Amino acid sequence: MRLSLERFDEYFAAVHGTVEIRPYGWQRRLLEQLVTDGRWPEVIAAPTSAGKTSVIDIHIFAVALMAAGAAPRLPRRLSMVVDRRVLVDDQHQHACQVRDRLHVATSGILAEVADLLRSLLVTANGTSPLLITRLRGGVPAPRAWRDDATACQIICATPDMWGSRLLFSGYGSSPASRPREAGLLAFDSVVVVDEAHLSRQLIYTARRVAQLAAISDRPLPVPVPVLQVVEATATPDGSGAVSHVDVEDGDLADSPVLRQRLCRPKPVELLELPVWPIPAKGAARARALATMAERAIALRGQYGPTIGCFVNNVATATDLAAQLAQTGRTRLVCGRLRPYDLDRLHGTKLLTPDGDPEVDYVISTQSLEVGADLDWAAALVELAPGSAIIQRAGRVNRRGNRTHTRIVVAGADKQLTDKTNVAPYEVDDLNDALAWLCERTTDPDGLAPWTLREHPPPGQRRRRTLLQRPELSDAWMWSRTNDLLFATADLDLWLSDDLADDLDVGIVIRQDLPADPATAIDLIRELPPLDYEAIPAKINVARDRLAEIDTLMLRVRDDEVSIYRGQDNDPSGPEPQPQTADRTLRPGDIVVVGSSAAIFTVIDDMPLVDRTGTDLASDVLEGPEKANVGQFVFRLGRGSCLDPATTNDDEVSSAITHVLSAATADNAGYLNRRPGRHNVADALAKLAALLEESAARSIREAIKALRGRIKDFEVTTLADPDEPPSRLLITDNRRLIHDEAARQQWTPKERVTLPAHAHAVAARARSIGDRLGLGPLADLLCLAGLHHDDGKAEPRFQFSLDPDQTSAELLAKSGMTTRRKIDRARAMSGLPSNWRHEQLSILACWDALADLPCDHRDLVARLVGTSHGQGRPGYPHTSTELTSDPRFTDLARLLFDEGEWDHLIERTHAAFGVWGCAYLEALLRAADGQVSSEGS
Repeated sequence: MRLSLERFDEYFAAVHGTVEIRPYGWQRRLLEQLVTDGRWPEVIAAPTSAGKTSVIDIHIFAVALMAAGAAPRLPRRLSMVVDRRVLVDDQHQHACQVRDRLHVATSGILAEVADLLRSLLVTANGTSPLLITRLRGGVPAPRAWRDDATACQIICATPDMWGSRLLFSGYGSSPASRPREAGLLAFDSVVVVDEAHLSRQLIYTARRVAQLAAISDRPLPVPVPVLQVVEATATPDGSGAVSHVDVEDGDLADSPVLRQRLCRPKPVELLELPVWPIPAKGAARARALATMAERAIALRGQYGPTIGCFVNNVATATDLAAQLAQTGRTRLVCGRLRPYDLDRLHGTKLLTPDGDPEVDYVISTQSLEVGADLDWAAALVELAPGSAIIQRAGRVNRRGNRTHTRIVVAGADKQLTDKTNVAPYEVDDLNDALAWLCERTTDPDGLAPWTLREHPPPGQRRRRTLLQRPELSDAWMWSRTNDLLFATADLDLWLSDDLADDLDVGIVIRQDLPADPATAIDLIRELPPLDYEAIPAKINVARDRLAEIDTLMLRVRDDEVSIYRGQDNDPSGPEPQPQTADRTLRPGDIVVVGSSAAIFTVIDDMPLVDRTGTDLASDVLEGPEKANVGQFVFRLGRGSCLDPATTNDDEVSSAITHVLSAATADNAGYLNRRPGRHNVADALAKLAALLEESAARSIREAIKALRGRIKDFEVTTLADPDEPPSRLLITDNRRLIHDEAARQQWTPKERVTLPAHAHAVAARARSIGDRLGLGPLADLLCLAGLHHDDGKAEPRFQFSLDPDQTSAELLAKSGMTTRRKIDRARAMSGLPSNWRHEQLSILACWDALADLPCDHRDLVARLVGTSHGQGRPGYPHTSTELTSDPRFTDLARLLFDEGEWDHLIERTHAAFGVWGCAYLEALLRAADGQVSSEGS
């Protein structure tokens, strides 16, 4: 049976795993509008609990209809953006569940949808039909989403992480990767900004970028849609949107489930505290907390578990939790948690609609107020602005299954004065909320979502007077991603509703981080931070707390590892930090600290970074029981759980020492050959026999890696200065598949010749262009792919790929097994530091482009020169530093010394648009990335 609009109900039930679930009327209308108009609406107006997360399901089905020829051209990429990390995580989890159902489906409508989505891919070799990405501050940024421009994608992100990428400045991304991210988000893409009242500036900027992306002399072909921007909100502001989808009265009549969710009464009452705002300390604070605890206990007695308690800061949450823990089981969920800890929470029932009936109280801050799919029996809420109160109320009796509930708002009973400190909120917003709540207490329906359509909360005042409109001149500046600027642009001006907002960095704990800087840097390069390890923290808070640490710290910015100085050098101290260290932090940075750093507040074994914590946090590098491909890590020796110096059992300590001895033979390349790895595996097997099952499990995985394909895993030993090797590391080389810098010389399979790689990239680029409907531009992508690596014919570069000169043909990818060997060969090649082969590729292919029209020649040359993110607009080397080949002398001088390359970049911007050029670059780089990861 052919996929059609009429089968949406069947699909929706299959996605949610039960025939009892059917889409609501507004969800059907949204899909119908997509199929009819080929565009997303400007506004989705749906109250809390109306099922806005289903936008993900609708996007997937609509793209499948497009693939089946039953819908017009629609954006392939959906970005779900919301200014709450917990909701980002919830949306990401839902998208992953849908992806997994599609991936394993062998029959029925899910299998049909999966097959149609795979038909969009250039290569569907058993891969998932759906790509899912999570972009949020304080964790290493994922890269795989950039490598397939034809796939149906879901991107779940916070506003700063999504918006910075749209503006060529991705937080946590390398300068080389920023153009491709900007291009992919500006074309063939739709963004749904949930809780739109929190992100007015972002919406304004995104819509302006959509306008600017269309400005060019030769726009991209019509089939490729420019960015579409959708506001999703429970309280539309009446801004005059041309197209919108709303929840209507008829939807409630047609769906008893939706009517129950939206119309079930939620009575609200006010609780006057002895003093509010709650003081930081003293008897008055104790009385206020006791009053709140007493009311929460009464709610538990009347309505049963679980009672949600929302307060405005971590200190209040911690103290209230301590009081409530004396009378019932209490869980505290607040602050910015690392994904490892969030996954542990999601492994319980606590953060699900069914909840955990054994938990009496959940205490939280703003972390859970937006979007989290919780269903609490009742709630105690500290006074906050009206929009926040509504979100907190949305976690109470969410499904409407309970006949009775109550929401108690604790705070002041009268208007606050202008001098009252009510951070993080504003006095006027709280006074407005208090007056509105007084009116709502007289209505039995209270804070029921449908009632609030007629009695909406007061709007929260904007934190800035004017919204900033990006101009084309801004775009041209942002696109210069290779310029070395004295200071980076402050993107808050274009992204944030509050210019005082503080963005995130991440802090990673590593046990026994070496004190020697060189050894520590080597260690982190071998074991870079993984996304689940990082604890997000506000930059200013992180900077202040890190200044308290007097041991070595490392800053990781994309692939760059450097020393981070938390405090000024103390000449009297025993170990002054190197003068090359600095205190610079930017959003998306990761700082690695030792396990002795006592800067955390640990709640239920979950650390967070605040201004007062003095706890230690654990190293979770090897934490996940099931590591993804590329994430396997095994450590033995100093700084690991298998450290002979800290093991109490002499026999185990001796076995660990034997493993280290087996791994440190004098033979060069010993660990890169099968006999050496088998010797280490045998020693590990003896160690595993002495350990309990929980400890032996990771050793067996390490043995499997050592006996597997040599090129898949890197085995390394590290030593402190003047000491024998004391650490054994086994890491998964398959993570390099998504490392663009590594892919330029490394392949997961065997060495690849230059002609074979060039033709493979050209064919893939043409295929991508054809799939996307680019017409003649597909031919230009193909031509650029054919020539993008011409510069690799340079003899010194060939030496870096084949130092033993065993190949009779020019190579594109080395046959060497490890990144370390590649780096060593590069250092011996005689190439200048930062030498770029694609800069030479421009010169090598110039004559081959002579017969093209000028604008096409410029575009192909640009695509060749920017094929790895460089040349926007400059390169690190002048003509004489680049090459001594006399054939290229005059052209190299014209392009790179006299400024003609800069003019070419500007001409292509004018011809194809700033974001249009970035999009075409992204397609070529995706083609290169795909064939490289496949081993070609």
